[in-house]
Amino acid sequence: MKYINVYIILSIPFFSSAQYMGTAAVTQGSATTITNNLYTCTGGRIAGIGTITATDNSTWTVPAVVNYTNNSFPFASNLYNSCIGATYANSNLALAALTGTDIVTIDPTGEVITAYVFADNYFEMYINGVPVGKDNVPYTQFNSNIIRFRVNKPFTIAMLLVDWEENLGLGSENNNGYAFHAGDGGMVAVFKDASNNIIAKTDGSWKAQTFYTSPIMDLSCPYEVGTSRLSSNCSASDSNDGNAYYGLHWNRPSNWNDAAFIDNTWPNANVYTNATIGVSNKPSYTNFTNIFDDPQNDAQFIWSSNVILDNEVIVRYNVGSTAFVFENHVKNNILKLHPNPAKDNFKIYFSDETKISDIKNICIYNSKGEKLFETEKSFETIYMPNLQSGLYLVKINFKDYQITEKLIVE
Repeated sequence: MKYINVYIILSIPFFSSAQYMGTAAVTQGSATTITNNLYTCTGGRIAGIGTITATDNSTWTVPAVVNYTNNSFPFASNLYNSCIGATYANSNLALAALTGTDIVTIDPTGEVITAYVFADNYFEMYINGVPVGKDNVPYTQFNSNIIRFRVNKPFTIAMLLVDWEENLGLGSENNNGYAFHAGDGGMVAVFKDASNNIIAKTDGSWKAQTFYTSPIMDLSCPYEVGTSRLSSNCSASDSNDGNAYYGLHWNRPSNWNDAAFIDNTWPNANVYTNATIGVSNKPSYTNFTNIFDDPQNDAQFIWSSNVILDNEVIVRYNVGSTAFVFENHVKNNILKLHPNPAKDNFKIYFSDETKISDIKNICIYNSKGEKLFETEKSFETIYMPNLQSGLYLVKINFKDYQITEKLIVE
């Protein structure tokens, strides 16, 4: 009797965990639509929301969890919004349309700061953890915004940025003749004080972290270096057959928008030219180049390291007072932690220039930005017998500035 070996090949989509070596949850294929469209604009794209389950059974909202329908989160004012006919030719006309009810008060004794923002596609802005403005148009037509808030310096800007997607879960849209075209992001912002002076602008000194990357065609291409989530080796080619593409998802830290959140370990933002983002044909930008492209203080488009594949990005920046810009001098010449590395305690050393009595509080954070310790006592020795080995951040808050130092615990 002869035996015949019969081999059956089943065409079942799968991936091997060995293909991907990063820390993200991995999804494959399309998401399930839960919201058909957040906003309708003539000529605009559908801004849907979906959910998708990863291989580890975690569930993710795509393109991101947003506050667009949260009535307690204020909308920004319109700098330019063709969807409702707010087609201002310049910023003076847009400002003249405001009545003052748009100003969000964080500090009653603070001054009014005016922020001008162009985002591709959507943003939410927090100042010291307080929501101050969200984008009026989640997808298209392309618009720009004004946000005004009253605050004391120093203050911290934290923004959620979302590059929306038509193919939910697949980071792509129907464009350029292809059903799966990976669109790009990009955000530029300028902040002015009550005297119309620029006190902050987007550039490479901002921090930027990625939380959703898609479409990924090959799971062996993304990689991580420290906290950098990199996809420069991944293809961004257009396609008509992308239903099996992958997405990478990371959880946001719960306090990412707080002033106290430590972002020192996050990568710096990457900067992109106007030509790369493609704004030369968008009046929501070109009508206001005197603001965004100030010849003496030019703002730059920023994003994470991949402006095409990274769809959910958080950016942060600290705006300091005059005393705050002294931080680098203080940090380099006044503050020392010893021993470092430490075991169960360390001492804070200051030069004679610094008065320990000026300290407001001392906090210790882990590398995830979670606060583990806080004291308002101005003592020099910190005891920490329960800290595990690893990297920590020591943040010392003075009246007008802050100092953050890395501490290694053995």
